[in-house]
Amino acid sequence: MNNLSANVGIRGGALIVPKFRKRLGFMKHCRSSCFQVIIPVLLFLCHAATMAGQTRAQQPPSNIILITVDTLRADRLGCYGYKLIETPNMDRLAAEGARFATAVAQVPMTLPSHCTILTGTYPTFHKVRDNVGYRLDDSMTTIAELLKPIGFQTGAFVGSYVLDSRFGLNQGFDFYYDHFNPEKNPDGFLKLDQLERRSEEVVRHTLQWMEKAATKGPFFAWVHLFDPHDPYDPPEPFKTKYKSRLYDGEIAYVDRQIGKLITFLDNNKLYDKTTIVLVGDHGESFGEHNEVKHGYFIYDTTLLVPFVVKPSSLHSFRGVTVQAQVRLTDVVPTILQMLDLPKGQNVQGTGLLGLMLGKQSDLRLEAYSETYYPAQFGGSSLRSLRLPNTKFIDAPRPELYDLIRDPQENTNIQGKNQALAGELKRRLNEVASMYAGKISDEGAQLKVDAEQVERLAALGYVGGVVRSGTAAGPANAMPDPKDRVELFRLLNDAGRDAATGHCPEAELQLQKAIDQAPGIPTAYFLLGRCYFNEQKFDQAYSAFRQLLNLNPESAEAQFYVSACEFYLNRLDSAEVGLRRVLSLNPGYSYAYKYLALIYTARNQPQQAMQAFQQVIGILPDDEESHFRLGFLLARQSRFVEAIVHFKKATEINPSNPVTHKNLGLAYIKTNQKELGEKELAEACRLNKQFCP
Repeated sequence: MNNLSANVGIRGGALIVPKFRKRLGFMKHCRSSCFQVIIPVLLFLCHAATMAGQTRAQQPPSNIILITVDTLRADRLGCYGYKLIETPNMDRLAAEGARFATAVAQVPMTLPSHCTILTGTYPTFHKVRDNVGYRLDDSMTTIAELLKPIGFQTGAFVGSYVLDSRFGLNQGFDFYYDHFNPEKNPDGFLKLDQLERRSEEVVRHTLQWMEKAATKGPFFAWVHLFDPHDPYDPPEPFKTKYKSRLYDGEIAYVDRQIGKLITFLDNNKLYDKTTIVLVGDHGESFGEHNEVKHGYFIYDTTLLVPFVVKPSSLHSFRGVTVQAQVRLTDVVPTILQMLDLPKGQNVQGTGLLGLMLGKQSDLRLEAYSETYYPAQFGGSSLRSLRLPNTKFIDAPRPELYDLIRDPQENTNIQGKNQALAGELKRRLNEVASMYAGKISDEGAQLKVDAEQVERLAALGYVGGVVRSGTAAGPANAMPDPKDRVELFRLLNDAGRDAATGHCPEAELQLQKAIDQAPGIPTAYFLLGRCYFNEQKFDQAYSAFRQLLNLNPESAEAQFYVSACEFYLNRLDSAEVGLRRVLSLNPGYSYAYKYLALIYTARNQPQQAMQAFQQVIGILPDDEESHFRLGFLLARQSRFVEAIVHFKKATEINPSNPVTHKNLGLAYIKTNQKELGEKELAEACRLNKQFCP
């Protein structure tokens, strides 16, 4: 930072400060959820424990593996009739169990869909409506929280930052493997491959955990495989084999990793003792209805997913295909049913064991679905009610489809069947009301900071500034998403470009979007981020001011306005703005960091050190804060304290020669010559500029 007196170079034995990039550096901060259950649930668990004890006296309970494959269309697996792919392992699970021909997701977005899968509740109940700005409330009960008290080892292994533990799905898990701590490329943008991980890594950690867990009793493992999510880039040999169909290549690659799980179970004589449930969280669109990817519409391309159950030896069904419509809300009650456990007080789905055993032919289940994502692009939210043969979509221009004659949902027959459409809309409202939760919408809303927004944007989720709950409920006066689909595609492309460092391209797209539809917060946010990362702070300030005018209560907008003011040397105004950010979101770590930088620039070391300590309290692994705090302490000759922070900074980033140099000098100042010379030598090894 040019106006910081701390930014000095090497001067003999003087302490030095690295020139951190003039942009936000974001590091991971994990917060574990509190474990909360209400008294009725405790009573249920006591009852469940008694039943489980009776079951174990007769036969040990089944292990459970829940595999969720992100962005997996049902019609892209061999067992669902797709001839252009090889998925032998998922096909084996279907052949040795049951396959549901029509399984409907409740939200075509990763985080809210997984909240439904793991709690057995509708989004109207758990209130997580989008990937950005939400967290599963501690009052919700996950399947892990139901199984852990009755003796199950519980482990989760996720493949993407969008399911990071900070978003609440770690509730009830003994071990939750997320560990996303992305570095940045030389251009300052996040490394996408560190926000998601290959299935091979997820499965490797799963097997390591299962090997130990299996010795202690029954286990429940949730395995999330993210690879089919865009961008599609499968490893070899799948990249070559499926070079014209890379999405299929990702699925085939995932299938091979699932095969490793099956082989482990076979080799350890656990396969017959384990129930495996395989589902997709949502599908993917490849231009159907002019939609790209997923989340914007709620047609079957993004709602129909695979649902396969391979039972343990406790249940005898094999090669079953269930034609009856089911939902992702039904995953948890089905697992509980197969363990001979009661459904649970708040579980809203239905157990499907009777269908798999052939004791029932059709439960006549209605499927409610929704998306709030269009609100990020200035459109209305959407809701749908899907019956086996008919589907109604509640939009400003309602849609009705005959799924028998028109399974692709190409012909809207609402105009010719208004009575039926009206009846289905009334039923849709009844279902939404019936499954509404007691917590408020605000109860699941998460105050996001710049770090979280940047990471989610890098994964392709460009929203987060506008609160999507403003578009809740029945179709409202906002524009129909069908009328804004081109704008959605434009902003989607711009968001990906902005998040991956292609800002010149993104800026052209964003300006075009603003010209077409002024007043969409997402466009100003993305444009401001591009200018900010390019250090065009005047232009960034203008974009973020427009964003703040649209949403005066946005801590995110106010933060970026103040950060721009800092770089424009408007320190007093920046400080006032950052104080306002903290009044809106007291946990906003980077507001404290910029306050610390302001105090440093003003030569107010005590206030600066207090602010850096606040950052570290929220983000214990923030390298810059540890370094700068160490520097300020060293300037006051508090070398022992400085060493603690310099050392921590080297642990976080061992490749920074400046930190090793300063740590070495601090050791020498405290008469630890051997340690000092070791650090100075390391600084020299990393960069010859730092050699004597």
